[in-house]
Amino acid sequence: MPIRVGNKAEGADFFDRVTEREDLWRYLEGNHVLISGPRRLGKTSLLQRLVEEAPERGLLAKLVDVEGIDSATAFVAELERAFPAASITRFMRSAGERAGRWLQRLRKVEMKLPGGVGGGIELQALPEDGWANTAARLQQRLTSAPALVLIDEFSVFLEKLLERDRQEAKRLLGWLRAWRLTSGMVCRFIYSGSISLNSLLDAYQLSTYFNDCYDFRLGPFRRAAALEMLTEELGREGRSAEPQVLKYLCERTGWLSPFYLNLLLVSSLEAARDRELELDGAPRQLLAADVDGGYDRLLATRSRFIHWHQRLQRDLQGPDLDFTLACLASVARSQDGPTRKQLLARLQRQERDPDQRARRLDKALLKLEEDGYLGLTEGRIRFLSFLLRDYWGHNHA
Repeated sequence: MPIRVGNKAEGADFFDRVTEREDLWRYLEGNHVLISGPRRLGKTSLLQRLVEEAPERGLLAKLVDVEGIDSATAFVAELERAFPAASITRFMRSAGERAGRWLQRLRKVEMKLPGGVGGGIELQALPEDGWANTAARLQQRLTSAPALVLIDEFSVFLEKLLERDRQEAKRLLGWLRAWRLTSGMVCRFIYSGSISLNSLLDAYQLSTYFNDCYDFRLGPFRRAAALEMLTEELGREGRSAEPQVLKYLCERTGWLSPFYLNLLLVSSLEAARDRELELDGAPRQLLAADVDGGYDRLLATRSRFIHWHQRLQRDLQGPDLDFTLACLASVARSQDGPTRKQLLARLQRQERDPDQRARRLDKALLKLEEDGYLGLTEGRIRFLSFLLRDYWGHNHA
């Protein structure tokens, strides 16, 4: 089984997140949830695991990816396709006691079994849009159903909708918020995306449309979980490594994102393979030298990281882009990273006015932190990924 790098991890390829999943199931009993956190942390994989666990908890769950659409009509249609009326009826007939236990935990509504979902729901006022009738049917169908709607790439969809029609976006967000606040709401929503929804909402002054959702911040792996994953994956490859070698791989990775850990592991295994071919019959054991070799190979492959630069060019323009790139270049020049005071001093050429410079830095750091470039550690601003730091230092500093 190949090591997954960048793809959604399912089944045996999904590792850990035990505490996070326990927390999310507990929060869902009383809240809708917004999962936030930088890129490359495995948010989609976590959503998929929740879908797999949902039936045992008495919930009908569907993961709906809305990245490829840009209208409220298409968004509502995607949700309706994911939850046809027949699927809810079938689930209620098969779930039985499990669904009943979920409803008892909520202590909000009594549901008729089987198939008696959606009766007597008082719908919120819907805007006069073409999608209003579909939205009303969907709300009627799901409000009192033990359903979990996991919406992936919601922030990507919303960004496109805001650029195309800001008023339509506000109407959709207003309807979703009113629906979530409906009395007797049993259905639960989880929103996630590869760009920060919090930053997006703040930029458009729309944060109040999501202040009813619990903001769940996803972080990197803990060291023990990272080592467990690496050991398991090495075993699948028919290889082994001394514990200190895997710890060294974690140290070189820096930020223990599943993506970056696997990226360096795969490259290290390629370096190990080439070393063994030269030695003709060397033991299939990963060495620290292979980790160094894998690290160097990754830095030599610009295509692995160039999209991080291109993304900023896409999202920012003019002075904002120049200021943000100058910020990253300055941070990349030091392995320890500058303090905020030091970074402000280094950006003087970009912005002479000290008050305006501080405001621009706060804005840039918010985006760079939410999008997975930088983080604040022990009072210093650093690249989260050491690989990304060294790539940036070699190519853009």
